[in-house]
Amino acid sequence: MLKFVGLYNADGSLVGELRYARAKLTNSASCSLCDLTHGWNPFGKSSWRTACKETKVQIDLLHRDEALEGQLSAVETLPAIVQFDGHKWIQVMDSEQIASYRNAPRELLAALNNL
Repeated sequence: MLKFVGLYNADGSLVGELRYARAKLTNSASCSLCDLTHGWNPFGKSSWRTACKETKVQIDLLHRDEALEGQLSAVETLPAIVQFDGHKWIQVMDSEQIASYRNAPRELLAALNNL
């Protein structure tokens, strides 16, 4: 089973979530991974949950304040998707690549499956 970690461009605390929501409302911050997995739904999009149930790809989702140092150092900007290659974390998708799957979670997971 392939395993990936998606790193959000937001902090996971309540204050971090509220700060991100305010920044999103004012167009001063964005997170293509948040848009794909949650949008404005705090419980997550049903399309994302369904796609995850239908794939063999395992993806853990972490906020930037929950990520390991090695995961963060593997990327230039957030959000991103990383994978452990056995020795170190490597970036496999950047924000623009994630954004290209905005309304297509199945396709994003299929792309990860093909790596």
